[in-house]
Amino acid sequence: MLQTSLLQAKLPDLHPFLAANKMKWCIALLSAFLACCAAQPSNPCQDSTISSLPFCDYNLTTKDRVIDLLGRLTPAEKISQLGHGAPAIDRLKIPAYQWWSEALHGVAKSPGVHFGGKVPVATSFPQILGIAAAYNMSLVRSMAEVISTEARAMYNVGQAGLTFFAPNVNIFRDPRWGRGQETPGEDPYLASQYAMNFVKGMQVGDDYRYIKAAVCCKHFAAYDLENWNGTDRHHFNAIVTDQDLVETYFPAFESCVREGSVASIMCSYNAVNGVPSCANDLIQNKVTRDQWGFQGFIVSDCGAISNIQSAHMYTNNTDDTVQVALRGGTDLNCGGFYQKYAMDAYNNKKITDADLDLAVGRLFAFRIALGMFDPHETQNYWKITPDQVNSQAHQELALDASRESIVLLQNNNKALPIDKKMKVTLIGPNANATNTMKGNYNGNAPYLISPLEGLQKLGVSVSYAMGCDVKCASNSGFAEAVTAAKSADVVVFVIGLDQSQESEGRDRDDISLPGMQEQLLDTVKKSISSNIPVIVALMSGSSVDISWALSNADAVMWVGYPGQSGGQAMAEILVGMVNPSGRLPFTMYPKDYVNQISMFDMSMRISPGRSYKFYTGTPVFHFGDGLSYTTFSYKWSASPTVEEAPVQYSKSGGLVVSRESLRRAQIDYEVEVTNTGSRGGAVSVLAFMTSSEQGAPMKQLFDFQKVYLEAGGSVKLFFAATERDLSLVDEQGKKELNAGQYLISIGELEHRVDIV
Repeated sequence: MLQTSLLQAKLPDLHPFLAANKMKWCIALLSAFLACCAAQPSNPCQDSTISSLPFCDYNLTTKDRVIDLLGRLTPAEKISQLGHGAPAIDRLKIPAYQWWSEALHGVAKSPGVHFGGKVPVATSFPQILGIAAAYNMSLVRSMAEVISTEARAMYNVGQAGLTFFAPNVNIFRDPRWGRGQETPGEDPYLASQYAMNFVKGMQVGDDYRYIKAAVCCKHFAAYDLENWNGTDRHHFNAIVTDQDLVETYFPAFESCVREGSVASIMCSYNAVNGVPSCANDLIQNKVTRDQWGFQGFIVSDCGAISNIQSAHMYTNNTDDTVQVALRGGTDLNCGGFYQKYAMDAYNNKKITDADLDLAVGRLFAFRIALGMFDPHETQNYWKITPDQVNSQAHQELALDASRESIVLLQNNNKALPIDKKMKVTLIGPNANATNTMKGNYNGNAPYLISPLEGLQKLGVSVSYAMGCDVKCASNSGFAEAVTAAKSADVVVFVIGLDQSQESEGRDRDDISLPGMQEQLLDTVKKSISSNIPVIVALMSGSSVDISWALSNADAVMWVGYPGQSGGQAMAEILVGMVNPSGRLPFTMYPKDYVNQISMFDMSMRISPGRSYKFYTGTPVFHFGDGLSYTTFSYKWSASPTVEEAPVQYSKSGGLVVSRESLRRAQIDYEVEVTNTGSRGGAVSVLAFMTSSEQGAPMKQLFDFQKVYLEAGGSVKLFFAATERDLSLVDEQGKKELNAGQYLISIGELEHRVDIV
């Protein structure tokens, strides 16, 4: 692909949201004002004064074009391009460019994106933790393709850039983290698969000559703390072992690079083992570029370059700060530090022309690869028009995503689905939620269907009483909720969180329901007949201890932040029009968990352990939990085999395989899945590996597939356990296949493998 060869031989071949501080808001508002006045982006090379120059010749290689352009720029002009707001270079007709656009789960508000005019809205998909709950990578790919199409349509009319600070592929390490909602969850394999498919869906289109949209995997590395116990993300120094880096914190980023050929990576605010991420030559150059083969550019999180000096005190003057950041691999500064101080560093010989050429060359390589310097009529992507934004097909995909993101966790006595003729009372702070359903990093949604509206649209007789808001600091609304519930055939509580509880810049101290929400549940439950079913739907972007529901509710659902059609999807599942198929992409911990582990401790193995791979306690709900209205059975449809390798079988029927065999072959599993229930439904079949080696994860995901089956239908699924899947990471960060006993679990099936 074009993007994998852009910068061979290193060339010479505010990020995230504005909540951080007032200055970011000012920058964003100014940028949005300028964007609203923007016209369709022009091709600078159509100007007759430069059209004959080599950097305008689209028959040349990107590398040759960039080299020619660099040779025409002065040091001051190069330095001017090192900030997210890159000014025009008038003498060469190069227009200004805003690098900062957002598209986490739809084109989103940001300095480079302006809603209004020809494009007032964009499709709003569920927040990413919900997308991960679908365990459907074709859905991820389709979502990303829709986002990039809408992004191109907006760019073509001057309302967005083509470089997006998404996806967030950090591991959801701790349930208190305010930005866990943005991520694909706690498992490195799931996050890696998500990363690869999102990147490919955004960047690869139907014109192989150009990148459709350039995306950015963030935040590298080991970033998952906002502000906890007196330390914020700008000052936090993450102490991480080599084992945890390789096993947990790196895999999704490596997948972005090796599998996705991602255009850029964002370095994070925090330091890693004493070195600020944006000055970290080890992880940015030696690992990312030298080991993984990264060919793109690295952008700082917004303000992270200045943090090197002001927050981490890693340097004590601006010259040194510019030097360590630029030579540490950070090409683009989201912020203005480079633009303000790099000329002094250059004049004081702290940085050289070669340093500038490397960074600026990488940036212009992608502007060229995105087609910004080439005739519009030669590019397929210029045919994308605003009428393709918020199309019927895009709305339907967003609805399907919402349906697949919802997780049924408990369904005692088949309380769900309910009969549409039943009188329903909706209670709770999120029962009529709209904006809450978007989560953070959102755009202007075309509509927001709340749970209340969703049921009303289906013709269900529904009454509503909030009871209390999300903070639930008062019980003054409880009496109204009790009155409404007494007249119902079924009571549905829609409880949980919103951005006032978890967000960028805001971690939680407590993972219980906020305020008096649990008292609201208990008060209403005790006031109604025991014959009235109670359904609890949790709207959140993270783990919440809802132990109350385990013993008091008939059914429990996790709905995440389900996007523009979230209420419709939830209503369809409640009445049985849609069969739920989501599975948790995170562990739901008991509330005391936060008292057992410091959020500052980055270790995955610290007692009682982090994530399903290491947690030794009893969770409220497990990673991978998820029920259906139908049932599925599993059986081996063929004996596990190893192709083209000598094997033998143990007395227990397991395979005995040598390490040498697995280095050139794989263990093949053929599983037959049958829908044994009375209605059609989808199921995600998860494949785990467990090793007997001391210190190994209790189990770890290595594959998954999602399939839809009509009642009585069967399908054969194929899984392969490779050397990579069975390898373990040791304390030195080395990943290798070890001799020992392994257990392969697929669905409800288990198979033993002895590796010798």
